[in-house]
Amino acid sequence: MKHKWILLSLGIFHFLLSGCKEGASFYTNSLMSQRFIQPKTESSYDFLWVLDNSGSMKPRRDYLKNNLDSFLEILNSRKAINFQMAVVTTDAFHDNGALVKTAGGIEVVSSATSSHPTSDFSDLVNSIVDTSTSFWEQGLENSYQAIIKNASKFSRRGVPLVVVYLTDENDYSCESSCWGVEPENNTTWKEFDMSRYTSFFQNYKKDEGTEVVMFPIVGISQEKCTVASLGTRYVTLSDSLGSFGQSGSICDSDLADSYNNIAKIIADRGNVFQLSTPAIASSIQVYVNNVLQDPSVANYTFDSAQNSVVFNGTLPAVGSEIQVLFDEAK
Repeated sequence: MKHKWILLSLGIFHFLLSGCKEGASFYTNSLMSQRFIQPKTESSYDFLWVLDNSGSMKPRRDYLKNNLDSFLEILNSRKAINFQMAVVTTDAFHDNGALVKTAGGIEVVSSATSSHPTSDFSDLVNSIVDTSTSFWEQGLENSYQAIIKNASKFSRRGVPLVVVYLTDENDYSCESSCWGVEPENNTTWKEFDMSRYTSFFQNYKKDEGTEVVMFPIVGISQEKCTVASLGTRYVTLSDSLGSFGQSGSICDSDLADSYNNIAKIIADRGNVFQLSTPAIASSIQVYVNNVLQDPSVANYTFDSAQNSVVFNGTLPAVGSEIQVLFDEAK
C-alpha cells in the first residue's frame, strides 16, 4: 500500500508540472515571474506646451527650443511618433487661451506637414514676449481656455493630449478680485478651485477612448534649488489624472532630465517592460497571452542596463498579458 501511495503521489506531481510553462529555468529555486498588461500603444501624440512668459524664464524656454532635436530623437527612438505641437503662455490675463503664433502665422508644428519642425518650434518659442501681467502665472487656466477655444487646431480626435507646463511659480489661476500686486502677496483675490481643472481634464478625452497626460516641469523642492514658489497645483493635477505623466524639477541641474524624460516615457510606452528584480539575461522567457515568444525572430530583446524586456517588432496587442520568467541575478 505504501509503495502504491508513493507512485500515486509522483503521478500527481508529474501531472501538476506538466500543466506549467516548461523551460529549464522554470524549475530553479531562484525563478521569478512578473506580469504586465499591455497599455495603449499609440504612435500619435498631440502636445500643448504651457510656457511661463516672464522675462526671468527666457533661459529655460530657450533650453527647450535649442534642444528639441535631442527631444525628438528620444521620442522616436522606439517608434516613429506622429505629433502636433502648440504653445500657450501662463498669462491668461493677456492671452486668454490664444495660441502663440509666429510672424509667419504658424500656430501648430506638425511632424506630418512641417518641413522643419525644430525651427518652426523655435520660432514659436521666440515669439513669446514678456507682458505687463506675466507676473500673475495662470498656467492651468490658460491651458483650459486654449483647449476650449482652440483645440480644433492642435488636438486630434482619438489622440492623447500631452500638456507640458514649464514655470518657476505655482499656479495662480484667478476666479475673482484678480488685480493688484503679485498673487502670493495679495490677500483679496480668489483662486479657481482645483475641481474646475480636475473634472475638465479627466473628461476631455474620455469619450474618445484616450486621455490627457500632464508633465509639469516646476519647482519641486526649495532644497534642490531656489524657485519663486513650488508648483504644487500643477503636481496635484497631474497626479489626480492617474495616467503615465510625471512631474519634473525645473532646477537648472535637473532641466535636461526633466525634459528628456517626457520623450522617453512616451517612446517606451508599450515597448519596454522593466522588471522590478535584477534578471539574468540568458534565463529570460517571455509569454504573451500564455504563448512562449521565440527570441530568435528578434521580436524582443533584453536590455540589461535597463533590466527591461524591449519589444522591437510587432507589439503585443492592447490588453495582452505579458509574463516574464527569469532567474534572479544575485
